[in-house]
Amino acid sequence: MKTKRVKDATNLPEPVSSGAGNGPAAKKTSARGNSVPPLSTRILDYESRIADLLAKIRELEETRAALASMLRDLETKESRIERIHHSWMAIFDAVLDPIFMHDRQGRVVRANLAYAEHAGMAIRDVIGRFYWECFPRRVAPLNCCMDDADETTKVFEEEIRLDSGQVFISRAFPVRDDVDAECYYVHILKDHSESLRAAEALRRERDFISAVLLISSALVVVLDRDGRIVRFNTACEKATGYTESEVRGKAVWDLLIGPDEFESVKNMFHELLANPVAKEHENFWVAKDGQRRRIMWSNTVLPDEHGQTEYIVSTGKDVTEQRRTEAELRDSEARYRSLIENSSDIVTFLDRDGIARYTSPSIERLLGYGQDELVGQNVFTLVHPDDLPRLQQAFARAVENPSMAQHAEHRFKDKDGVWRYLESFGKSLHDDSAAGGLVVNSRDIGARKHMEESLRKANRALRTLSACNESLVHAMDEGELLNAICETIVTTGGYRFAWVGYAERNEEKSVRPIAHAGHEVGYLQSINASWNDNDRGRGPLGTAIRTGTPCVTHDISADPHFLPWREEAQRRGYASCIALPLRAKETNLGGLAIYAAEPEAFDGDETRLLMELANDLTYGIIALRTRAERERAMEENRRNAAKLQKALLETVEAMGSALEKRDPYTAGHQRRVAKLARAVAQEMKLPRETVEGIYMGGLIHDIGKIYVPAEILNRPGRLNEAEFNLIRTHSQVGYDIIKGIEFPWPVAQMVLQHHERLNGSGYPQGLKGEAICLEARIMAVADVVEAISSHRPYRPGLGLDKAVDQIAGNRGILYDADAVDACVRLFREKGFTFES
Repeated sequence: MKTKRVKDATNLPEPVSSGAGNGPAAKKTSARGNSVPPLSTRILDYESRIADLLAKIRELEETRAALASMLRDLETKESRIERIHHSWMAIFDAVLDPIFMHDRQGRVVRANLAYAEHAGMAIRDVIGRFYWECFPRRVAPLNCCMDDADETTKVFEEEIRLDSGQVFISRAFPVRDDVDAECYYVHILKDHSESLRAAEALRRERDFISAVLLISSALVVVLDRDGRIVRFNTACEKATGYTESEVRGKAVWDLLIGPDEFESVKNMFHELLANPVAKEHENFWVAKDGQRRRIMWSNTVLPDEHGQTEYIVSTGKDVTEQRRTEAELRDSEARYRSLIENSSDIVTFLDRDGIARYTSPSIERLLGYGQDELVGQNVFTLVHPDDLPRLQQAFARAVENPSMAQHAEHRFKDKDGVWRYLESFGKSLHDDSAAGGLVVNSRDIGARKHMEESLRKANRALRTLSACNESLVHAMDEGELLNAICETIVTTGGYRFAWVGYAERNEEKSVRPIAHAGHEVGYLQSINASWNDNDRGRGPLGTAIRTGTPCVTHDISADPHFLPWREEAQRRGYASCIALPLRAKETNLGGLAIYAAEPEAFDGDETRLLMELANDLTYGIIALRTRAERERAMEENRRNAAKLQKALLETVEAMGSALEKRDPYTAGHQRRVAKLARAVAQEMKLPRETVEGIYMGGLIHDIGKIYVPAEILNRPGRLNEAEFNLIRTHSQVGYDIIKGIEFPWPVAQMVLQHHERLNGSGYPQGLKGEAICLEARIMAVADVVEAISSHRPYRPGLGLDKAVDQIAGNRGILYDADAVDACVRLFREKGFTFES
């Protein structure tokens, strides 16, 4: 450190002179005449000043050292801050959620790698750009960035849905400056897509669980944390008599638990809340009618998202009768012992390791072992490997829950090495010091299993039979029926293959395949089936066709009669077969063969049902053939009827022509009336048969005029009353002529009534309204129009306009309103003419 040069020389001490006059008493005078201090005084002042200077130098040195230390501390802190900054940036970039910070204009000033990846850009390209141009891409800022946050705003949340289907939750934090104004926003984007998908999956799972609860045969009740019932399935409703709406929201112990168990059930419930481990217990339920049923419960705790118990699901089984039986057995030990010794069931006493300590005498009758032959052995070594895990689990449950009996069905090897089906009930007595083991009651359920298997097969056959009957009802031809039956046998019955073959009457008596379904893969081409009495005809189908009875091959691999086809059958997975004859009276149509993938697939009941199916199929074949024959006959009848109708028409036309030969002035009148009447009937939308009958009636409606003399019919002048009355008889005469002819239409009534009028002014009977048949009312309209518009011997024709005006003016008075309307439309709207 440099010292400061002293500028004032007068402050320095003067040098000591060696001249005369010096001495202690000498006095020196300054040039100005002032007296100079003594030398000793000046030396003391100089030393004082030197001491001050040294003190200041030490102070400056200390200050310099302090400043150097502070500088080193500052450098250390800056280095630490730099390391913290790099660490923070590494952590910032390691965050998997996109994070970015933008200024008040929306330009990105910070962003992590996840944000850059979602934007599809490098970080350097992101910085400085508007964030909505990077990610998430939008046309404008997010909602939270469009409104200024007030001082209380801490964080904004906003859901963002992308076109890709992704859903993000944006959490935005405002960053304020020293004057508490927002200068930046930090956004953290959380991908919420998986959460939403998980929520949807959870909803579907809950719907599924609700459906299972509804149809479950077990008692299922769901309780909340307060013991209130929130779910109560159908089985619970049946067991208690309460409906779900009656129990929902009520505490289970207030409604279904008796006073004697009230506290114990509540305590057990609270213990389960405190220690949420699946537990089993039993208690009584009091039904709506007051009956008490003992229920065995298995409880499961359902936690919420925080791991706290939210619901308790209890699944129960009614064990009232079972427990009553156990109580009765406990009440009489002697009788119980007697029952063991004489029981038809096998009673076995096992220790914790499954070692037999006792077996009842019935084991010899059921399994062939002597009473003590299995004592000391582990009985699990004789259990079928497929059933062993399930039986061991039941054994473990019985050991862990001494008060609860366990049940299992399993196979057990008898002394001859045959697997026998047993049903075992086990109960632990380990808490009983006098017994200390597991008591197992086992019974032979082979017959029941056989019955269940028979029922399963019968049900399969019944389903097949029912479905095939539907095909019988809907089939329209023989080929369609046979294919549908084979397809139904395979799809509904679950059989591997089915086919139908018809018996040929050739020399080889071959069987011709007609239809098949299932796993065939060329099998029918390889078997060359026959129903002759030879090696290739003694197979199942040939035998069934030849004998007319079902033929069953229980095991294809062992049946010698199946030898010619065995290799091909086994290659396609066929293990057993049944062949059923299709016989109609004394005629063998062929046979139906069904193959199964397992041996011994067809027992007596299934054979009987499938034979019924074959009989129904035979009936269906005969019915379809009969229907086809009947349809051919009906088609022939239709052709013959058409010929007869043509002949009838020609006959009627000939009759009309014969009449017109006598009356040249009315030549063609009947044909024109018939033509117009037919057109009117068609315009009225009458049935085709009615229209044809009206046309037939029109062709001969005036046939009765054959009775009137020609000179009266053709007279040009006016007729007198007697002559006119004679002409009026033609309606009755015509009726009398044709009434004996069996027309398929009321032709005779048309001829009789075509001059009747609605108001009763017509002839010959003076009928009114609907007493006149519809065909005659239509004929009357056509007859009047043609008569007025055509020439007559006594007057010229008045024209169609006059004729149409005449019927229109008397519409509903003389003539049928609908017939008049139709006739008017024909002439005035549709251009009808007699010549067209």
